[in-house]
Amino acid sequence: MVFARFRRIAEKSQVALHEQYKALTGQVPLMYALMFINVFCLGMVTYGDVSIWLSLGVPATLSVIIFIRGLLWMARKKTVPSPSKMRRHLAGTIVMSAVLSAAFGAWGLFLLNEVATDRITSVALYVFVGSISCCYCLQSLPVAGRFVLMFGAAPVTLCLLTSSDVYLIGIGVTFLIIAAVIMRTLATSQSAFSKLLISRSEMSALVTALRQSEDHYRYSVDLNPQMPWISDPVGAILELSPKWEAVTGMPTTDALGSGWTAAVHPADLPPVLDLWHRTTSAPDASAVDVRYRLRDRGGVYRWHRARAQPRRAEDGTILKWYGTLEDIDDQVKAENALRESEERYRLASRATNDIIWDCSLEQDRIDWSEAAFDVLGYAETRTGTSRSWWVDHIHADDQKRVVDNLASLDDAHFNQWVEQFRFRAADGRYLNLVARGYVVRNKDGKPIRLLGSLHDVTAQLQYEAKLKWSASHDALTGLPNRAMFAERLDQALEEARRQGQCVGLIVLDVDRFKTINDTLGHHAGDAVLHDVAAKLSKRLPIGATLARLGGDEFAIILPGLTPEQARQETVDTIMGSLTGSLLHDGRHIDVSLSAGGALAFRDGLDAEELHKCADLALYAAKSEGPGQIRGFTPAMREAVDMEKAMLTKARAALTNNHIIPFYQPKVNLRTGALEGFEALLRIHDQQQGLQPPGAIRAAFEDADLAVRLTDRMLDCIMADMVAWRDQGLAFGRIAFNGAPGDFRRGDFVDRILGRMHKLGLPASLLELEVTETVFVGQLSDRVHNCLETLAEAGVTIALDDFGTGYASLTHLQQFPVHTIKIDRSFVSRLNAAETGDAAIVGAVIDLAKNLGITTVAEGIETAAQAAHLMVKGCDVGQGFLFGRPMARSQIAPILAQWDAPGMIGLCAGSDWADMLRSSMGMHDSGPLSLSESGR
Repeated sequence: MVFARFRRIAEKSQVALHEQYKALTGQVPLMYALMFINVFCLGMVTYGDVSIWLSLGVPATLSVIIFIRGLLWMARKKTVPSPSKMRRHLAGTIVMSAVLSAAFGAWGLFLLNEVATDRITSVALYVFVGSISCCYCLQSLPVAGRFVLMFGAAPVTLCLLTSSDVYLIGIGVTFLIIAAVIMRTLATSQSAFSKLLISRSEMSALVTALRQSEDHYRYSVDLNPQMPWISDPVGAILELSPKWEAVTGMPTTDALGSGWTAAVHPADLPPVLDLWHRTTSAPDASAVDVRYRLRDRGGVYRWHRARAQPRRAEDGTILKWYGTLEDIDDQVKAENALRESEERYRLASRATNDIIWDCSLEQDRIDWSEAAFDVLGYAETRTGTSRSWWVDHIHADDQKRVVDNLASLDDAHFNQWVEQFRFRAADGRYLNLVARGYVVRNKDGKPIRLLGSLHDVTAQLQYEAKLKWSASHDALTGLPNRAMFAERLDQALEEARRQGQCVGLIVLDVDRFKTINDTLGHHAGDAVLHDVAAKLSKRLPIGATLARLGGDEFAIILPGLTPEQARQETVDTIMGSLTGSLLHDGRHIDVSLSAGGALAFRDGLDAEELHKCADLALYAAKSEGPGQIRGFTPAMREAVDMEKAMLTKARAALTNNHIIPFYQPKVNLRTGALEGFEALLRIHDQQQGLQPPGAIRAAFEDADLAVRLTDRMLDCIMADMVAWRDQGLAFGRIAFNGAPGDFRRGDFVDRILGRMHKLGLPASLLELEVTETVFVGQLSDRVHNCLETLAEAGVTIALDDFGTGYASLTHLQQFPVHTIKIDRSFVSRLNAAETGDAAIVGAVIDLAKNLGITTVAEGIETAAQAAHLMVKGCDVGQGFLFGRPMARSQIAPILAQWDAPGMIGLCAGSDWADMLRSSMGMHDSGPLSLSESGR
């Protein structure tokens, strides 16, 4: 039974559900308010007569629940939940009514058993009246009201009926009768409520249907582009659509009769009235259809179409005319535009030499427009030709296709004919024509005419061909560009795979091409490229492809080779074009090419890999000097891989802070005093241990990495200098090496002096060592300015590895050089006898003395070498004899324990030094002193 009640709630229509929910939002809070008052009062009146739990505990608990539920339903007044939520709220109310009424009834039953006999009637009345008042508040939800009576009033009523007191039994019977009346009232109220909802729903449906019908009619009239009207048999307007006033601005009443004529254009009114009078006066009139212009409410005339049909009586007489008036101004404008377009097309075709033709398929004749003679040049086109004449002048390769396509005209769905073909003009040239035609058919669907135009697209196709050529060729040299090169190389490799052959690839570039551009101008560079392309093209083997890949880079594809042919033909093709002289603007330009070659499928399996191999060979050739050619070998790839590994290792070392300086002592060879240290780069590798700079040699050629490595070394060196200064250590001058890449950016001075200034270090504590290569090349001016600025600030400039590079005496005078470092390769070969290396060392030392430059000898490993250098007058020595490179933590003990006399004695006290002094005419008067060293 209960579940059936819940099903009814679930099945209730949305309209009934909404009304029921709306009623409950006002009734349920009232019910909870009454219940709260009843519980509160009953608890108060029984206080002291029953236990505290019954008089205070139970009512307090019920009051909390009632208060929460009341607030919940008060909050629901502000929202309109979905139908599903409404059903859940109603179901919850039913459940809560049963639970609360059962609790209330049980509490009342307990009270009856606890209170005095004279108060049983009062308690029963409280319980029953409270239940029926709550029941009345739930008239919109009868099932909940029944639950209230059943669980709230029923227990007390049954208790009274079962008592032995006749008075109490009478009260119970009275309660029972009242409950029955209330149940009946609930049923009646529910029935009336349901009928009201049904009636309201039906009325709402009728109102909605009526409104929809009215809307449908209104929209039908408003949206209908036509204005209906009715006239009497003689044409006087009886009824007219209200839309007339909206369109013309004339009141509808004024338009009745013949008033509508006032809105007709004066030029159209006479013929319209004449037609209307003739139609209405004819006894057999059937319909009228006329166009004229009407003035709209803005004073603008627009075209309208009036149509009418008569309604006749049984005897055939006309009773009324029913008609419509429709705005066709857009249609008329479109028709006029079409006529104007056709005229413009006719004139435009004459202006653009488009040929208009009309081919009669039944009479075998083609009529041509005047442009036919101008374009084709045939006089017979002026009088018309046959179809066979037209076909005969079509290019032989196109005739069959065109004729076969014309056979499609028999297809009833084939209405447009488009064809492109070559047509022989009167001067013998073949023109590229595009024919467009429209098929005209008779009523049986058979084609009878073909109307259309011929458009000469010869110039357009030539232009497109030129664009296509430009997309695949280099404009300067006329050679295939990179795109066509890639396509040709893929084709050659595919063919070679099928034939079991090889493909040779040679990449070339012009030596010193940037110098030519910079010194002689880009016009000279263009001339060189054009000359190189011409010479290489003349020497190409049959089937080979020469392409310009960009800049001064060329490539030659040699397809269909055997390995033996590849070697010979590669040499023959390239060597004859490598060198030469070009005369440009009266100046001779020496031109040479470097080349690298690779062979598929030995060196690379696909185009990309083959090209990379050839590039590696070119790189190797250029490293050997201008005008060289190298074939690819696996060692080249290994070298590149090794270079990449070095770069990767350098980046990782920078990222992980594994770049650290090690310091090697520099000793005064006259006094044995410690002059300072040279900071040498080391890599702290966790797997391979400490590694020298050679492990990342390629990084010093990379512009970005070289700068980052120098900056890391400067940061570490200066941090160590600050730490030693703070410890009170006299560490002398610290030398560090600068890479060529440091000078390219132009901020080397700021990077050095900025750090020194920030840390409060004098520039005189620093020495910059550079190799001779930085003095030559395009950076020489920038290097000069940088070194001058550093020297003026107090930084010492040292020329490293002197004698192994390209420096000259001019560079020593031009650049601010304070120190010359004699390369270890000369020092390592010094012995007791005077050799060529000893003579070179002596000459360098004498040269430095004359120029006022300090000399430092690198790589001193034996006392004999040190003694020789002392005798020659070298100022400073550096090498394993005095100390190996060491970590910064070892510097403090070295400075504290340095024994200058012992160090000089180590060198000057050797037997070899005595022999050298004797051979040079010196007296043996003790250890070598300053005067004895020639300084």
